[in-house]
Amino acid sequence: MIRKSVAVVALGLISLTACAGTPESKPVAQQQEGVVALKVAEIADLGPVVTDDQGFTLYRFDGDKPGESTCDGECAATWPPATVPGEKFSVNGVDQGLVGSIVRGDGSRQLTVDGMPQYRFAKDAKPGETKGQGLQGKWFATGTNGARTQLAARTGVVAGLGAVLTNNAGLTLYRFDGDTAQPPTSTCDGGCAETWPPVVVEGDTPRVKGVDPKLLGTVDRKDGKKQLTVAGWPQYVFKNDSKPGEAKGVTVPKWFATATDGKKAQQNKAIALTSATVADLGVVATDKDGMTLYRFDDDTAEPPASTCSGDCAVQWPPAFVSEGFQVQGVDASLVGTIERDGKKQLTIAGWPQYLFAGDKVCGDANGQGVGGKWWATKADGSRAGR
Repeated sequence: MIRKSVAVVALGLISLTACAGTPESKPVAQQQEGVVALKVAEIADLGPVVTDDQGFTLYRFDGDKPGESTCDGECAATWPPATVPGEKFSVNGVDQGLVGSIVRGDGSRQLTVDGMPQYRFAKDAKPGETKGQGLQGKWFATGTNGARTQLAARTGVVAGLGAVLTNNAGLTLYRFDGDTAQPPTSTCDGGCAETWPPVVVEGDTPRVKGVDPKLLGTVDRKDGKKQLTVAGWPQYVFKNDSKPGEAKGVTVPKWFATATDGKKAQQNKAIALTSATVADLGVVATDKDGMTLYRFDDDTAEPPASTCSGDCAVQWPPAFVSEGFQVQGVDASLVGTIERDGKKQLTIAGWPQYLFAGDKVCGDANGQGVGGKWWATKADGSRAGR
């Protein structure tokens, strides 16, 4: 991730056992300057977000209300409240008029931005990480104006369609033949927009992963909101899609899943290898169902050779492909196979590819870093997250 620090000051932060109480809001705009409690960092794909004094990303929770925290007990252990030692503190890079604090049940003072209580995520191990982003569809990194910072779109995989665009929750995006791309115009309002909710962009710039930024734009809707466009086409989700990997909307006349280049995603059941945005790892290689592919440090790429067999291959099933398989989202010149057990195991940049038995649904990357030797595979064959 790319980060640009705006200020650096030391300050203790975490309160693991805090519980919610009757909060007392304290604006800080007129307070005497003490220690700096907040700063701003530039996070790749998300843009400027609020951090604590050590550079750890701060989050807001949709289950809270302005001036009121509902996260305590086990929740507060996973999402430690961002606290300050007293009322006298200042901020750097954020409008001081937006920053305040509330008193929690244990007497600790929790920071607020635009009224919303602020938290860290316990699994963020170093400054700049955003592993908590989008979790449960309710936790989001905090923008400098206090609003949720989230991707307007990312990439996912639909079986038979390959790589498609999805919203931040992984639901497939669609384009409508009744709209126009030049100029970008949405004709889906009223009851149509209830069935096909528009993808709304928060902030001035659409932020996505795995898409050429030159293809992105917005169109103003009648309600004043900004709708995402890709290659000029307004983007929507389908109300009957309930989980990542579904694309029930493609059965509706004039509606098509959106490919990563903004074109209509077409049926191609021969696709065996593609790519998608996975967790906080960015764009990685996946199989046709969107399941993350991995490489093993004990293998070799020159020559391609697998050392994972027996019990290892049960935990890490080899990614097998059939003759004539097709590739999407990965440079075909990097793709090959090796023979094992009378089958063909996929290789990328020479590295044998595997699935992980602990991954249950597309988008999982539970095998990342296991044993210090297993890594999700980037589209160029290199190790993700390293």
